[in-house]
Amino acid sequence: MFKKLFILAFIAVAAVLPSAANAEETMACDVAVIGAGTGGCSAAIQAARMGMTVLLLEPSDWVGGQMTGAAVSTMDDKTFTRTGLYLEFINKIRENYKRMGKNTNTCYWGGDTIAFEPSEGKRVLLDMINKTGRIKIIYDAHPVSAKVTDGTVKSAVFSVGSEKVEVLAKVFIDATECGDFIPLTGARYRAANGVSPHVGKGGIIQDTTYVAVVKRYPNGLPDELKIKSEPPHYDEYVDEFRAIVTKNGNTWPGDYPFDVPSHNAYRALPDPESKDTINGGRPDTWKNATKTCINWANDWPGGQHNGKPKSLSVRYITDIKYRLKADREAIGKTLAFIYYMQHELGLEDWSVDNTQGFSGSSVSSWKTWEDMPEEFAPILQHFPPIVYVREGRRIAGVKTMVVKDIIRDESLHRTQNNITDVVALGEYPIDIHGLRNTRFLDQDLGEKEEDIPNDWQGEGGLFQIPFGALIPEKINGLLAAEKNISVSRVVNGSIRLQPVTMLTGQAAGAIAAVAVQNKIQPRNVRLTDVQIALLDAKDKLSIYRLKDISPDIKLWAPVEFALLRGYLTPASETLFQPDSDIHWIDVIEVFRSMLGTKNLPQRDMLGTVTENDLALWLQEISSGNKDLHFAGITSDLAANKDNPLKKARFAEVLYEISKHLSEPKTTE
Repeated sequence: MFKKLFILAFIAVAAVLPSAANAEETMACDVAVIGAGTGGCSAAIQAARMGMTVLLLEPSDWVGGQMTGAAVSTMDDKTFTRTGLYLEFINKIRENYKRMGKNTNTCYWGGDTIAFEPSEGKRVLLDMINKTGRIKIIYDAHPVSAKVTDGTVKSAVFSVGSEKVEVLAKVFIDATECGDFIPLTGARYRAANGVSPHVGKGGIIQDTTYVAVVKRYPNGLPDELKIKSEPPHYDEYVDEFRAIVTKNGNTWPGDYPFDVPSHNAYRALPDPESKDTINGGRPDTWKNATKTCINWANDWPGGQHNGKPKSLSVRYITDIKYRLKADREAIGKTLAFIYYMQHELGLEDWSVDNTQGFSGSSVSSWKTWEDMPEEFAPILQHFPPIVYVREGRRIAGVKTMVVKDIIRDESLHRTQNNITDVVALGEYPIDIHGLRNTRFLDQDLGEKEEDIPNDWQGEGGLFQIPFGALIPEKINGLLAAEKNISVSRVVNGSIRLQPVTMLTGQAAGAIAAVAVQNKIQPRNVRLTDVQIALLDAKDKLSIYRLKDISPDIKLWAPVEFALLRGYLTPASETLFQPDSDIHWIDVIEVFRSMLGTKNLPQRDMLGTVTENDLALWLQEISSGNKDLHFAGITSDLAANKDNPLKKARFAEVLYEISKHLSEPKTTE
């Protein structure tokens, strides 16, 4: 069935688009997602569930990006964004480990955390992808060129192994780790503190990390996994390692350096082969960690040079050869840390985990790395296929998020103001690995170091991501996802984490699907259609954390919609009070906002309303106006006659009416 769908799509599109001269094969789809990372997988799944045929093109041989292929499989999750596809994903993870008799709250010294083995995360994602029946994954796919006609991306050529493949799609989504597809389209983008085409060489981006999964071998360490001699440049890194963790260091919380149990528990993973239990919220169990990720003392470049902090050049984004060199050096630093573990921390029975399935191809191509002695190959073959990238290209969008957009009120645990064009939520504090002096920030956006809040005390809180942050300024047929949305460098420090990138990816997939369904460009979609699609997928969009409206009930989506559009407000920060009476002042004010007019039939503003009252009033305002489609709604209301109109029921009415109302263009 899947092949048939793609053949039909190919016939329809190929009739109007000539194939690239250098392509050996042509494939067509509704939506092409470049990058099968957190955002790319979410975009593909959401679009496919909305009926799209999807090509998912990934440079490595893994899906899941930073949280699986880069082994950052301890979720940077403060619990408020457990919604949508991210919640569905982590629930499947929890269920699978529960069947194995294991818990997933093993990391970050907390009792409500999420961790999993990269191989398990990959397995769950592939299951979600395959169950759509509409997604084809192409591995080892690298974007080479894009064909843009009349300002619209029409097709793209990819290098797939030794072949060239042309992809024809109605919408392309750049969900790559570094934003590598964006420049091929001619769309403007930000890199470091520059804006294309004026990206200078003096800019810097956040450090990367080449994570490794390590574990304890209780029956003795296999000889090939023992590092017998110092890896290259070990002497350059060892002081940095000692500043972070030592054999007799301090227990968290405390001061650097920390002890081994604290280090191992920081990113501890469930270990199905271990009988011991580790609970991140119980320090007495930290010593039981038998599997963890190395992602603390090994930021690249990290450390200092001549007494000054090292930094990663923007060349990492713009120069592929430099990126390869930097990734290999990052690999070497992590290799050196494993040596440090075995020889200084007393972890003689610990080494790289050889059960994760990382022995396939590696984007860093360490096998052809002439400077790395062959003796380390048995270790390196179990390293992840990709590096953990924190900052790549950021598209110049219709809206660019700046630091003031994500400043959270510590008492409310959210931003103070609601935005109505929201398509995703974020929550993480601002976490920038590397220099953040004003000279390295987006000065054209007015970003200054002194404006960056120290929001780790309040540990972040909810903020909203607008539709325009995913839409390029001018180029059509293109959306941004993953870390590539339109934000400042400071905001990137909050939106680059796994939960947020999954949710922005889901939003990109919904936008793409609505655009294809309506045969229009993404920038012209009706925002209501996108928000309803996301709410129907149980993806929360409002900034309120209500305890009396559960996502499991029918009224949840209408209430969320009414809140995010500002039609209704909660009774308190956590209570909606769905059974509150509605008064005419509520009805008239909401419809003035919805219809953009003050000329509405008047009633006793302080009087309560029955469902039949509302039905008659809607009939009155729609009389003679063919653009207002209230018939089905009014008949339903009238059937309930004298029932008092309650707050949740009113939200349901507004939700149904909004589905049929025309609205202004989403973007200029």
